Amino acid sequence: MKETVTPIAAQQSNDAAQQLWNSKAVGSDRAKGAEKGSEAYFDRIRSYRYGYETPFIPTTFDFASLSGKRVLEIGVGNGIDAVEMMKNGATYTGLDVTENHLSLTQRHAELQNLSSKVEALIHGDLLSTELNGQFDVVYSFGVLHHIAHEQEYLRKIQTLLKPKGELRIAVYSKYSFFNVYLLATWVLRNRMKNSFDDWRSHVAEHSVLGSPVTIKIRSKSEVELSLVTSGFVIDRYEKHGFVQNYLPIIGKHLAPNGMTLRALGNVLGWYHCFICSPLLLDHRHNSVPPETPD
Repeated sequence: MKETVTPIAAQQSNDAAQQLWNSKAVGSDRAKGAEKGSEAYFDRIRSYRYGYETPFIPTTFDFASLSGKRVLEIGVGNGIDAVEMMKNGATYTGLDVTENHLSLTQRHAELQNLSSKVEALIHGDLLSTELNGQFDVVYSFGVLHHIAHEQEYLRKIQTLLKPKGELRIAVYSKYSFFNVYLLATWVLRNRMKNSFDDWRSHVAEHSVLGSPVTIKIRSKSEVELSLVTSGFVIDRYEKHGFVQNYLPIIGKHLAPNGMTLRALGNVLGWYHCFICSPLLLDHRHNSVPPETPD
């Protein structure tokens, strides 16, 4: 499978992301009125991210294994994961098309006295950015599905990893509780006045109707095929992203990262989580993903 995306379409995808997230950083509504860039701002976003919405991130992506490793993050957000990775000993490079996210990540690292662990914060598109050397880990959570030219990104990432390096990513799942919710609200609330992608972008990413960001929502097998044809071996897969509020009344009594919500997330989660390695000669017998249900 080869994705065909024109340079104009790629630029439009980047422009839409910049327009949305330069005006309002991703997840900033989780800060609950705290001053942007303040310690309280980051604390509240971190608490929501790891205490409710995506508590599985540090363990699923094995942040504890990053000590002494050189990490590239694609799409930095508010620097929540960046700081967590640096606290675990990573030497960090962040890349984002959104200046707002980069400045917030820099500020977050400063507040945590981690500036010495930041190798670089780079504003730009990966395809037109020269990076020094290779990385032990390339990490990207909830970002690649917003990039129209994603497969070109994947092919470049393959060249940026050390031979024993890892790509660790999360992207949206088609067969998920939240996607069913998006479909239901599109029919019942929007009455299908806008395209489904426009509505999903509006609800999931808080974009203005009529100005969606790129949003790809795929089955596990579709993502697997994209990864394999871009030169990766899939080493591990998990599905996550089922939160307390999806279960009226009883949900609030369940642990955010407990057995029940993790089991539900394994079936109806919003995130496909993949750990991959670059394809080497001795991996070629594993280069075609098995037929597995979503």
